[in-house]
Amino acid sequence: MGPLTPATRHDRDGRLWSPTYRDVYGPRHGDLGQAEQVFLHGCDLPTGWRGRDDFTVLETGFGTGRNFLCTWAAWRDDPHRCQRLHYIAAELHPFAAEDLRQLHADTPLAALGARLAAVWPMAVAGFHRLPLDAGLTLTLLFGDARDSVPQLDAAIDAFYLDGFAPDRNPALWEPALIQSLADRARPGAAVASYSVAGPVRAALAAAGFAVEKRPGYGHKREALRARYSGQGLAPTPAPRTAAVVGAGVAGAAVARALAHQGVAVTVFDQAPAIAQGASGNPRAAVRPWLNRGDPPTTALTRSAFLHALATLPSEPRADWQPCGLLHLPKDDRDRERWQAALAEQQPPAELMHWIDADGASIRCGRRVSEGGLFIPQGGHVDPAGRCAGWLDHPGITLRLQHRIDALTELADFDVVVLATAHDVSRLLPELALPLSRVRGQLSLLPAGGLPGLKTGIARDGYVLPLADGAALVGATYDRHDDPRPDLDGHRANVDRLQALMVDAPPLDPALLVGRAAFRAVLPGRLPAVGRLPGQPRIALATGYASRGVTWAGLLGEALAAQLCDQPSPLPQQLIRAIRPDRFQPGTS
Repeated sequence: MGPLTPATRHDRDGRLWSPTYRDVYGPRHGDLGQAEQVFLHGCDLPTGWRGRDDFTVLETGFGTGRNFLCTWAAWRDDPHRCQRLHYIAAELHPFAAEDLRQLHADTPLAALGARLAAVWPMAVAGFHRLPLDAGLTLTLLFGDARDSVPQLDAAIDAFYLDGFAPDRNPALWEPALIQSLADRARPGAAVASYSVAGPVRAALAAAGFAVEKRPGYGHKREALRARYSGQGLAPTPAPRTAAVVGAGVAGAAVARALAHQGVAVTVFDQAPAIAQGASGNPRAAVRPWLNRGDPPTTALTRSAFLHALATLPSEPRADWQPCGLLHLPKDDRDRERWQAALAEQQPPAELMHWIDADGASIRCGRRVSEGGLFIPQGGHVDPAGRCAGWLDHPGITLRLQHRIDALTELADFDVVVLATAHDVSRLLPELALPLSRVRGQLSLLPAGGLPGLKTGIARDGYVLPLADGAALVGATYDRHDDPRPDLDGHRANVDRLQALMVDAPPLDPALLVGRAAFRAVLPGRLPAVGRLPGQPRIALATGYASRGVTWAGLLGEALAAQLCDQPSPLPQQLIRAIRPDRFQPGTS
């Protein structure tokens, strides 16, 4: 992850101007007219999406979001619209949310612009999937399109080519990028652009598009329209039914995402209630991670954290508490690595920043001995409540106290998702997945046990502030199989608390209560999520370790997208990093 340079508002002769590219964001008059005439009508919309279950648009150059908002309005107002519209857009220099709101405040799209601004993500490079209308998904690719588009796992029905003019921003019109677009085209995919420059037409033709000129808009006499004439990515039928085995955060998130795709989902769990494994812990921290070089574990956790920030406010049962979280280094090496990573990646301060011991103590409300990484929007949730919210959907049937002994019992379902943590190995022994079973014990400090704590604090484990001065401390990493909380675990958590803060109160471990559960951990601490090669009906969602509540929402959408042939919210490098067969001999 590299730093982004956000766009800033500059007016020149009454037009929004980019000093970076020395070009305007739109025509002097009739921005909305250009969007409709050049882009929507150029791609034969809204006619093109009618009678379709799904339709996907990819835009190069999101800019002010004008084309997106016009497409959203046209889709919303069309009684014959497709059931699901995916809009994907690449943007290297995103505006701030408040700029977007103001830029559309005096237009017919002000209300939609305000809704877009309300869910607008931080300026962090990567894929950002935003929930908007039911049936409408916006996926933003922040960063250089030459890097992000080749990572896109999606099949596209319509392309809006709307970067700055080719002579001002040639990168967005390079033949290699045009070929990346063609590689993702559905049969007959449409292309529209205001540019009719010869090199643009030549690049499109070389990539397999039949190109023509059409009437332009405003001062532009001509515009471009094209159709993909190659074989393209033919759609595959989505499953009608799915069985999800496991009613913890992994299974519940997949079930909800599949139900949103119109799949009839049955969730099986052998327990008498949902979230009885590690997902039954009273609270769970939600936070990103930081490492030099941005390895897959870090990139996945950061993307999942940002996705959770976008979705948790609309999940009342999750009881989201964005209290902030301070992550303390374990040693000098940790400290140096994090500070180097901050200098290398330069994340926005609202995502994470370094804070000294005095500032950290003020933030936390308790004294800490050193500074650390402060995550202002980190927090904690009720995992079981989040599961309940995800499973509360008319398209989901819940079958509790129902043990699945063999996959043959699920032969009537189009797809089967195994989200059963360690139990995956029992149901699919031939995969030989190297899952480890790691016990974690939490200790609950009663009301008044830790007064004044305002934020979570983490190092090896964490302490989370609860109501009335109560707190949750954990979690141990044990290798024994006793599911009952024990005194050794409480002692370890008391020691953990003493290490996290200078002014930790004295506690008698024998008086504490808590909970123990078992994590499913894979080598490399990445999950196994995706279809099984050679067994297209079977998919896995396991190995979520201690980050399951952070990962689950994004991974549920990613797996549902794969099973339903929809655009993925993950780049291909992360899809490969978590594929379930990666431990098989000969798999690279």
